[in-house]
Order: sequence, then C-alpha cells, then structure tokens
Amino acid sequence: MADQREPRSDNLPEIVDAEVVDVAEHDRPPEPAPRGDAVKAADDPEYQEFLEFKRFKEWQASQGDGTATPAPEKPWWKKALGLLRRKWVRRILYVLVALLLLNLAYDHYFGGSDGSSSGNGSGGSAPVDSVPMTAQNPQQAIRSVFNYLRAEPPEQACALFDDQGKADFAAAHGAPDCAGAARAVHGQITDLNAYANPKFAHDAIVEAGPEAQVPGCRIRVSGGPGLGTFKLTRTPQGGWTISAYALTSSACP
Repeated sequence: MADQREPRSDNLPEIVDAEVVDVAEHDRPPEPAPRGDAVKAADDPEYQEFLEFKRFKEWQASQGDGTATPAPEKPWWKKALGLLRRKWVRRILYVLVALLLLNLAYDHYFGGSDGSSSGNGSGGSAPVDSVPMTAQNPQQAIRSVFNYLRAEPPEQACALFDDQGKADFAAAHGAPDCAGAARAVHGQITDLNAYANPKFAHDAIVEAGPEAQVPGCRIRVSGGPGLGTFKLTRTPQGGWTISAYALTSSACP
C-alpha cells in the first residue's frame, strides 16, 4: 500500500509551542513626567509647606521622638514654703516659737540669780551691795571673776566677794572700794575674750574642809593683768564665796 502522506518540505519552519508571557505592569519603565508639572510642583506653596513640615518632623524625631522637655525642678526654698501650707507643720512651728520665747523670758527674769549663771558670766549685772553670789565650786567662782571683770559693768564681779573679800580686793588694787578696783582692772584688759578664759593648773585648787585656796601663780592669764590669791569659803547652802584676797607673786614658791 502506498504511503498517502504528503511529502515534507524541508524549507518550512518548524512550529514550536510557546507560552505567552504578559509583561508586568511594574516592570515597565515609568513614563517621564512632563517637565512643566515638576516646575509647577516646586513652585506650589502647599508643596513647600509640606516639605517644611516633613523636615520639622524629622528634626523633632532626632531630638527624642518629639517628647517635650521636662519642666525644671522647683528650688528647695519653694518646697519649704509649700510645707507651711500644711496645718500640722504650722502647729509645730508655733510650739517651737513659744518654747523659745519662754526660755528667753526665764533667762531674762531668773537667770544669773544663782551660782550656776555666775559660772559662765552670761547673767546680768548684779548690785555691788547685794548678797554675794555663790558658785558651785571654787574654780567656777574664780573663772566668774575674770569673766565679770572683762564685761560691762565690771563692778558685777564684786558680787562674788563677801564684805571682807571686797575690802581685800579694793586694798590690793589701791582703790577706795571693790567697784573702783574692778574698774581699774577692767581698764588694763587688752583682749576681752582671752581674759575671760584663764587656764588653771592641775593643783590650782587646794581645798581643806569648808575652805579653799587658789594661788594666783597657778592661774595662767592672757589678755590682761593677772590677779592674786583667792581664799574661798563654803556657804551653808553649799556654794562658794570669796572671803579673802591678796596680791602675790606670779611665780609660785
């Protein structure tokens, strides 16, 4: 049987099956915008405002994500004044002020009337002819003499002497009375603070029963003239008063 197929021509191209691929829209190169529109956008005020706002947001983000700067802390004195608004704070202040005023009033009216105030010399002046002030111990009495002599008026030192002691103190300094002797010593003081703080030797106080003796040579004085030897007597109330006085050499025998 003869072959019925048509003869193949070698000159015809061979047909190949191929898949049609659509070009993606995004792969296409963008069409260039008209040059006139770009110039128009650059000159647009709204566009410029948008660019300014964008730059501002970028700067704000670089400064800390746009957070506001914290307010400065109040100074300490404003905080202290704020506490005064509390009622309990004001009540405490009232109580403290009242206690302070009571203490000042007590010192003013009652201070310096006993021996304890004469020891530090902080009381007011005592009348020269009053009952002698007494000290708690002999050293306190002598220290009070120096303290009162440097103060104003110096005559208050005479309140630490009894009648015999006043007479001895006046005679030793060539004065008609104790007050005159006190003023004479006061005029020779060159350093008030130093004179009020004499230094006592470890054996400066010699006690024998109800009497005590304080030699002037065992008292180191600066800022003014040295004083003599004191004799003190214990009072029935337990304090000490100066009962005798005499100028002695500054060098102990």
